[in-house]
Amino acid sequence: MPIEETRRRSRWILRVLEWNDSRARYPNIWHDEMPRHVLARDAVACRLRLGDLIAVYYPANPSRPRRSEKFVGLSRVAGLRRADESGFGWVDLETAHRFEPPLALSKPPRRVFLCCDSGWPEPDVKMFDEVLHAAVAAGFVPDEVVAVEHETAEHAAPVEAREAAPPPLPKLEPSRRSDATRSFAGVDYSGDMRDPREGTWLAIVELHDDALHVARLEATGRHGLEGSLRDPDAKLMRVEAIGLDFPFGLPLDFAEKLMGHPFPSEGWWALAKTLERLSRPDYLVAVQEFRDERGETKRLTDEVAQAFSPLHRVNPDLGPMTYHGIRMIAEDRSRYAVKPFETAIGCYLLEVYPGAFVKRMLADPAADGQDGRDRRRKIFDGLGRLRSLPVRFDERTAASCLARRDALDAVVAARLAAVAVLSGEVERAPEDLAPGQGDRVRREGWIYGLAEPS
Repeated sequence: MPIEETRRRSRWILRVLEWNDSRARYPNIWHDEMPRHVLARDAVACRLRLGDLIAVYYPANPSRPRRSEKFVGLSRVAGLRRADESGFGWVDLETAHRFEPPLALSKPPRRVFLCCDSGWPEPDVKMFDEVLHAAVAAGFVPDEVVAVEHETAEHAAPVEAREAAPPPLPKLEPSRRSDATRSFAGVDYSGDMRDPREGTWLAIVELHDDALHVARLEATGRHGLEGSLRDPDAKLMRVEAIGLDFPFGLPLDFAEKLMGHPFPSEGWWALAKTLERLSRPDYLVAVQEFRDERGETKRLTDEVAQAFSPLHRVNPDLGPMTYHGIRMIAEDRSRYAVKPFETAIGCYLLEVYPGAFVKRMLADPAADGQDGRDRRRKIFDGLGRLRSLPVRFDERTAASCLARRDALDAVVAARLAAVAVLSGEVERAPEDLAPGQGDRVRREGWIYGLAEPS
């Protein structure tokens, strides 16, 4: 990890209730009207670092009108501990500043846990800045200000001491108890403007006896999927990775033309922020203009996987899928670790390509001439005969897969996510995924799960 990453302190917004609040789900311990110990799922706790600053928001509660829908103060992460319950961790907090009275802003936070670093969704960053400015006006002195004051003192510390990296931070890893069922999810995604419910499917598979059993298969629609990722239920919260079948990035030359400058140090986050500001028509116009000028260029990972370029517009039309998909994972990145752009652990979001896997699995040129039902049956039967991680269906999920290729591809996407995790591919750095091309992978993305586990 680069030395500047070990120095970085992130900023967050957290909605949290007291342990004795009637709506509290977890035993969060408060002292002097500020949280001290918060029980969080691994997917949240593992993303925090010691010293991170958190703006604490108290949700609506008629029994506590003084602090209801207000920010009560700023807390700093002081410790991270494994909880007794599998899949959870304790976040120890120290109070950095308490608002008296609590601070009311015009809007509430959009979700329970939000990252507010620069380059992330602007509404969240702006809200955190408003809280921070209010705290500074009330006498709070941020760490950055203290550092500047120390450097201007007569007996400032030597440069070597000021630039020394802090001690290594403890890493809170997701629970992997041997008695817990391991599960993975996959999505067949639609960029259709009408967003039909049957256009986007979500599958969850569970690992039992060296086989993947389909535990859930449902049509969600694009907006329904976004809601599920934002507020996952218990089953979706347990998955280790979610395979999504759309491009997470763009060819480097098109990305830089879209941003209007060379790829910045922010990396993929800067690209995501650019798409957040673009309308769908403007993005598709930019794609067409670039195709007319330079052709349908590919990313490195598209070339390796023999996949279509994200600029491809006909069967499949990847233009709107890429636009909607990148915006979706950019908005929800506080909850997930987006690979290969992040080194964070937690629930991974992975780009997968069911079409490439199906082509390799069938290995039958004549299959292209089969009608839809026969082709789906061949894929379905092939999934059950795989030597590694075969897929098992019940009667309902089998019927859905034989009726719709979208449902079948969602199951394939879930298997690809499982392969990426179980083979260790998801833990490999961009330089290991493509030797000599690490920077390009870090900017363009990677298609996971196509290398079968040994």
